[in-house]
Amino acid sequence: MTAQPAPIVTEVLRFEDLPLGSHGTRRAVVRWSDATEGEAFAWYADEILICEGDLIGKTAAQLRSLHLRRDRDRLSS
Repeated sequence: MTAQPAPIVTEVLRFEDLPLGSHGTRRAVVRWSDATEGEAFAWYADEILICEGDLIGKTAAQLRSLHLRRDRDRLSS
């Protein structure tokens, strides 16, 4: 039995502002290759910059890595 590949982002549906008290100030809502829709991740817009091109073709694990890398780079600059 072969493991199913992790879904990838096929389309960014929208970027949304999040209400105060959320786990970020912005979130990306995407369509995954398995046809589901949902939040790719949330972030604080004053800390890192995310655009559509950062998300397309990436798995959830790759997006977490991107988020951590950008956050680390921000902290070390």
